[in-house]
Amino acid sequence: MPHFEITWEAFSLKLKNVFTISRSSRSEVPVVFLKITKNGITGYGEASPNARYQESQQTVINYFEKLSDELLGEIQKPEDLPLKLAEIEGPVVYAAKAAVEMTWLDWWAKSQNQPLWKLWGFESSAGPQTSYTIGIDTPKVMQEKVKEAEQYPVYKIKLGTDQDREIIEAIREVTDKPLRVDANEGWKTVAQAKREIEFLATQNIELIEQPMPASEFEMMKELKKWSPLPLAADESFTGNENLEDISEAFHVINIKLMKIGSLMKARKVISKAKELGLQVMIGCMIESSLANAAGALLALEADYADLDGHLLISNDPFSGLKLNDKGCLLLSEGSGLGIDSIH
Repeated sequence: MPHFEITWEAFSLKLKNVFTISRSSRSEVPVVFLKITKNGITGYGEASPNARYQESQQTVINYFEKLSDELLGEIQKPEDLPLKLAEIEGPVVYAAKAAVEMTWLDWWAKSQNQPLWKLWGFESSAGPQTSYTIGIDTPKVMQEKVKEAEQYPVYKIKLGTDQDREIIEAIREVTDKPLRVDANEGWKTVAQAKREIEFLATQNIELIEQPMPASEFEMMKELKKWSPLPLAADESFTGNENLEDISEAFHVINIKLMKIGSLMKARKVISKAKELGLQVMIGCMIESSLANAAGALLALEADYADLDGHLLISNDPFSGLKLNDKGCLLLSEGSGLGIDSIH
């Protein structure tokens, strides 16, 4: 009987520009690509670990080392994935777990010679428009970044600085397109957040991600009651929180595969969020087209997409995820996730 061949590769994604948010800057991002092959069919997955969650390339590799042909061979259908991966001993490495699901699902759909989006019952492979992120810099440089990204229909502007208003005013000098704002926990008090939101409400802003620290949940509940703009939970939502509680402080949840650790779980969370009246954004870390294609699959059920990681890097080793002429994510008609390795 054929066996699964399991291999992985540590890789560094290089950003086109230094990427700065309210708490850090990066010029490259370490990821790990996973590959499984059986019966001449290869599935691919990607882990983009985040130090905020005590994950790294090494913790991902440590998790992958626990994979076995026996474990993968016992997975017969997508619904088996969460239960079988729960059998892996040791701490859960969410980015690695997401990569394993991604890899198996890519292999499984390829084994049936079908796009995964079709097997999951979607009639179209076109998702929402994705935002394009403009990292923190001087207002002048951020103006130039917006001009260089003129093909994108909506921008996500990183804030959480002492120049937030100047940044937005500078951007409004060069574009009237809708903006989304991400403060990355940068506003520390309700009073400060209210001042900034009051100004932003006059600037054609679609929503605001994580205005205050995740630790300030009670303050976020107060802010939600007042806010004229939708507030989205990012750092406040990893995927294990109680959605009823989250709905008291936010209007939107940002689901990131690398945080929630499971496509299968993400689909259930999306369904539950809709029952509670929460809107859903599918976001990403800095990732290649591979992981962003898995995110785009989830985004077919979402209200918003922020899946631009592959657009921000200069050495994407995969291809196949496209944008249509409206800036909407477009999955391939190819089998599996529809992503081809060019690396």
